[in-house]
Amino acid sequence: MLNGIMSVLVIFMIMAVGAYFTWRKKWPESTNKVFSIAVVQIAAPALAIVSIENHFTPQLLQASLMNLLVIAGSVLLMHFIGKLLAGLMKLPRKKKAVFETTFTLNNTMFIGLPIISIVFGSEGLPYLFTFYLVSIVTFWSLGAYTLSRASDNAGSSFSVKNILSPGLIGVLIGCTLAGTGFHLPMILETSLTYLSDICVPLSLLVIGSNLASSFSGGFPRITVDMIMIMAGKFIIHPLIIWGAFTLFGVNGLPLDVFIMMAALPCHAQTAIMAEYYGLEAQYASNLVSLSTIISLVTIPVYATILL
Repeated sequence: MLNGIMSVLVIFMIMAVGAYFTWRKKWPESTNKVFSIAVVQIAAPALAIVSIENHFTPQLLQASLMNLLVIAGSVLLMHFIGKLLAGLMKLPRKKKAVFETTFTLNNTMFIGLPIISIVFGSEGLPYLFTFYLVSIVTFWSLGAYTLSRASDNAGSSFSVKNILSPGLIGVLIGCTLAGTGFHLPMILETSLTYLSDICVPLSLLVIGSNLASSFSGGFPRITVDMIMIMAGKFIIHPLIIWGAFTLFGVNGLPLDVFIMMAALPCHAQTAIMAEYYGLEAQYASNLVSLSTIISLVTIPVYATILL
């Protein structure tokens, strides 16, 4: 329990630095964009490669295929539940697309990665990237397709090539190395390790900065559909993951990491994609920000229960 509390306090301290520097306008407006690019295109792929290569074996990779299928099944079930709830609430077409996407997908990169790294250590990272693999493919396929279908913009069509992001490529390289037993040359391994070390602090600084910016104009009005999404994020999906993996006899560290990953806030890029497709961008931003704020309470609770 004490380790869980201490881990969460470390997370909050680093996030507070990002929030303070944004609130006091102590860094340029482009800082978040630079940090985000560094995380998504450099640090996260490097971390995926070294962590999977060093913590996975061919046998563990083979066993993780079942984990991938279970996680994918849980995400598809969440999407079905989201569509059902959106239909029952009779949401407008554009708002419905944002609701379904935010209900289904979690922020596995900017929040999941630093939390798993700090709470569970490097041993939990391979299981994080198992969840991340499903999340990133689903976001750029099912999520992007759902949003594009509701769009009125003629030039904003869905593109399959977006699935091949740097993070996914890093995961695939790491899996290839682990599956073949091939190890990178020491100079390349060391370089990637140094690059991966910046991933967690930069991610947390970006989260803190985004929270400070999002709520500078006040707290959004809470509606029924928002409450439904929060319930999906922090209660329904973790319960589905717990039930499914318990049924298949998975327990210990893998189960703990998967439950924590299922209890994360809305996918951060949903707001960006909603803006791109001309949908309810402010609504999407409010959902991402509100779920992130709530996670400041739920993350310590889950960390305390699981550790």
